[in-house]
Amino acid sequence: MPLSRDEKGVWTLELTEGEKSREGLSPPYVDALPRYLTALDPAFDRARETSEFNFLFSMFAVRGMQDAGWDPYETTVRAINAIREIHGQIKGEANRHLALWLYGHIMEASEPYEFIGNLIDVAVGGRFNVERFPPHPNGAPLSPETKIARLEEQATAAGMRTVILPMRESWNREFRNAIFHADYSLYGSEVRTIRPPRKYGDDQVMTLVNRALAYHEAISILRTTHIQSYTEPVTIPIDPRFSGDPDEKAVVIVRERYGATGLKDAWTEEDLRRGHIPFRIGRFTQEESRIMDADRMLALLPRRGADE
Repeated sequence: MPLSRDEKGVWTLELTEGEKSREGLSPPYVDALPRYLTALDPAFDRARETSEFNFLFSMFAVRGMQDAGWDPYETTVRAINAIREIHGQIKGEANRHLALWLYGHIMEASEPYEFIGNLIDVAVGGRFNVERFPPHPNGAPLSPETKIARLEEQATAAGMRTVILPMRESWNREFRNAIFHADYSLYGSEVRTIRPPRKYGDDQVMTLVNRALAYHEAISILRTTHIQSYTEPVTIPIDPRFSGDPDEKAVVIVRERYGATGLKDAWTEEDLRRGHIPFRIGRFTQEESRIMDADRMLALLPRRGADE
């Protein structure tokens, strides 16, 4: 996709009408994607400039001692790509039902809200938080509407209010509720919701769906771009709040053909013999963990089949 970014962080998407038609891209998507990339870009850039250490924690989104098989965001990315491919191959009501499923899944996905919440806070000097949006005391998860409202307050205070533009433009509470509670019917090109009674014309439906797709794609593009910018292990400062040792640094663990995938201590073998405590954080396969356990200095991992 011919996307470009200028020195001011403004993204553009240049496509001919023939290319739009060939790629199956609708006008709302083509309009929204570069705007959403431009809106979200400052959160990524400012967080990385403020604390590369916490920025990478936010990218990896490790919630505990998990291996590579516990990443719901990567699963969401694969799911959206797969459903979009199927969606383009079918027609009729099934096509419309899948479009509604895409909208609901994207807007409900928890990890993007966590990404953005962490990036905004890191950009103003905060730390990565494993759970930006803890559930209600009764265990019920927070609604996207509540998360978006909190992110708006956070972004405004950080001087980055435009960051929440993609979520604000994509979110429609009544439309989402109708989809997930199966309180809608299809009639011709309309989507009719039962509670509350409302008719959504084809243009309204496609605008909401394609804005949600552009919101999802913008976050995925920015995250992938930053992760892939790491082609070799590099040593970076750590957050002083992570360690009381002023000499401690971290090494970015890189997987070939993928990019940054974790962080480890920068201690030498001699440092470790003196009693310095090692650490390693990221999402690794069991084989990757095994070879790093065997070689504590290793920070460049061979590519995996899925990354080729």
